[in-house]
Amino acid sequence: MAIEPALAPDMITRGMAIRAPKKPPPSAAYNIWLAIFLAVLVGKAAEWVPGMTGLPLVKITFILTALFAYRARRAFVPVRVSSLRIARPALAFLTLSIISVFFSIYKSLSLGAAQVSIIYLLSFIVLIKITQTQRDVERLLIALAIAGVSLSLGLLLSYSGGRAHINSSFDPNDIAYELDTLLPLVLALRGGRSGLPRLLLNLAALAMILAILLTGSRGGALGLSVVLLAITAFPLDSSRTGELKQFAATGMLVRWGLVAVMGIVVWGHLPAESQERLKTLLDLQHDYNADPTLNASRTVLWRRDVISGLERPIGYGMGTAPVVDGRNGGQYRTAHNSMVQAFVELGALGLWLYLATYYVTWKELGRIAAARRQKVPDKDSTQVALYARAFRISLACNLAAGFFLSQAYSASLWMSVALCAAFVRIASQKIPPTAPVAT
Repeated sequence: MAIEPALAPDMITRGMAIRAPKKPPPSAAYNIWLAIFLAVLVGKAAEWVPGMTGLPLVKITFILTALFAYRARRAFVPVRVSSLRIARPALAFLTLSIISVFFSIYKSLSLGAAQVSIIYLLSFIVLIKITQTQRDVERLLIALAIAGVSLSLGLLLSYSGGRAHINSSFDPNDIAYELDTLLPLVLALRGGRSGLPRLLLNLAALAMILAILLTGSRGGALGLSVVLLAITAFPLDSSRTGELKQFAATGMLVRWGLVAVMGIVVWGHLPAESQERLKTLLDLQHDYNADPTLNASRTVLWRRDVISGLERPIGYGMGTAPVVDGRNGGQYRTAHNSMVQAFVELGALGLWLYLATYYVTWKELGRIAAARRQKVPDKDSTQVALYARAFRISLACNLAAGFFLSQAYSASLWMSVALCAAFVRIASQKIPPTAPVAT
């Protein structure tokens, strides 16, 4: 359990005045409901959980979160969201996606798509404002882990051969993308735990890995490779002395060997169809997506979309990428690349804000990790450094998986960024402003 940092009345954190609350919140009900909301939103429970399909679970849980937060409002430390470095490009991107309705070439498409960004924008602000302590952050981490594990179990239990999926509402590639993003957070929750909790978290991570492979998603497999390479070099666990494990060449080689053995065992049990799809990652010459003469290949699609984007640098409006492709000789396909999607729909500014969100979040998390390593090891410092590392790995996996998928407006991305912003704000309260940045 994390030790909550004390707040000084005159503390200044990265340009934002922090005042001590008049009294501690009467209960954590607002944070528990926020965790439920996050699990429902990211895990898409209303789209596949038996008995819940069709219910407005996202709206219900958000309203309950807002009601409980309103009751506890006087106890909250005031948070100016726009003052947070991570939040600024993210808020600007989501706002731009909403106002793109006004310059969209198909306003009806953009208007329908913008509803998603409105939900994310409101959720982003509420999450940062009412996430007040390190314990609050941990609850939300658990919520994201539950979202990932539940998606994995739903996929595995419904699997009947071929490419794994849950139902017609889910694309296997999208599921793999979500699981890539959430897997490092599940692994981080193992840190400092032993016995049954650690065993259950290990099994949950294994289920997520198996689910990613069964989807046959090549983007998902690429993201999974990033996860495995990252955690073998920079383990998401603490050492016997209580410190966060650091890079060690010998340990990395040993872990690579273990991952290789496990990979061989898992590969041997994958269906033939999944194996054939994943093998194309090593044989790009025979992959139709790399064929420069095929109209449906992704390389041709990306080139066509980029040219279209250059012709209209302000963008064509949120949700219009398939139409833009069709208007320029394509097959009305989505961009199949999050960066290309952001560029085509929101223009050069949208792409810059999208990439800036990754960069600033990565940099701020590195600052936290570096500063915590300078402190005398204790449970709180180790846990903060562990979570900072896990968020960075999650961000890298998300970017890698998103290179082959249209996920510029993914709930897992923007809610993770919001949680990173809240986490950095809380963790920064005892860190000198001159702390170095980890790379």
